[in-house]
Amino acid sequence: MTGFRYFLVALLALASIAGARADNYIEWVGANSGIDWTQGKAQAEGAGLAKADSPPSLAKLMACRAAVVDAQRNLLEAVQGVRVEGISIVDKLMLESDIIRSSVQGLLRGSVISDRRPQADGTCEVTLTASLAGNFATQVYTEIFDKKEDDSLSGLVLKGGRWLADVIGSLSLNLLSQAYAQNVDSWQEPLNNLAKRISALETLLSARPELTVAKDLGPTGLVIDARGSNFIPSMSPKIRKLRAGVIYPDAKHQKTRTRRGQLVSLFTRQLDTARQHPVVGERPLVLKALRTWGTTRTEIVLGTASSERLGKLVADGLLEDAGVIIVL
Repeated sequence: MTGFRYFLVALLALASIAGARADNYIEWVGANSGIDWTQGKAQAEGAGLAKADSPPSLAKLMACRAAVVDAQRNLLEAVQGVRVEGISIVDKLMLESDIIRSSVQGLLRGSVISDRRPQADGTCEVTLTASLAGNFATQVYTEIFDKKEDDSLSGLVLKGGRWLADVIGSLSLNLLSQAYAQNVDSWQEPLNNLAKRISALETLLSARPELTVAKDLGPTGLVIDARGSNFIPSMSPKIRKLRAGVIYPDAKHQKTRTRRGQLVSLFTRQLDTARQHPVVGERPLVLKALRTWGTTRTEIVLGTASSERLGKLVADGLLEDAGVIIVL
């Protein structure tokens, strides 16, 4: 009977979370743990009971501590099951990299108790959440993005790295020597000219304030409508041309996301939710996915017109700072 009660409590807890976030795409990795891809967070439920000989005054606290330990175990299960790229998951990266193992442990230590529910019968239930963005994303992206770049450049570095470093070092020293050899006063005239130009610009803007009104610089973010396809989320989804290569993310996007610890994309179930999400700004571009590519189901193919439009925006640097949301 006790076992059935815990099973029922777990079901009710999961149902309450799912109901509160109807638009969120939550992928359940285990019975009590999963990934909220809309918020970019891992989450887990835990239940605990104090030992029978615990003092009544400490029973509630000890039960909640036991619940946290249970939730941490479930949270680890969720994080280990996160898809990183294609069919690769975090658990595989942990086997290959001490840095990723350390990053996962840091993620668990940094998790927060988003809900704590002591029960009348002495048990306690907690919900733990941990953000995939930040240091964890940086370490994962370094592993999958930078490693590829390092591998592609390793041959060139081995062949010509030594003499190239010597040449760069020599040029740098020469330039520094020339700079210090110049009289500092020689910089004064350019600075005075710059000050005059700034003053003239300020005068012009004060006389014609309409010039300060920002123009529409295009979309502020990207929404990909992948509904109807068999696409599934990962930390590194890709958007492809119909009969060509990857449009997004390119090398610049990868470096930016890695440096910031920013997820390549978020995911949601509702198109309206995606359009109104702050990560894509006030004027998101919405493109319809044609189908998925390959067998991993983590890469999206766009039609010719959409590919050309997105390709131009990427070439103009749109998505280096803008957010991306994929609707499933």
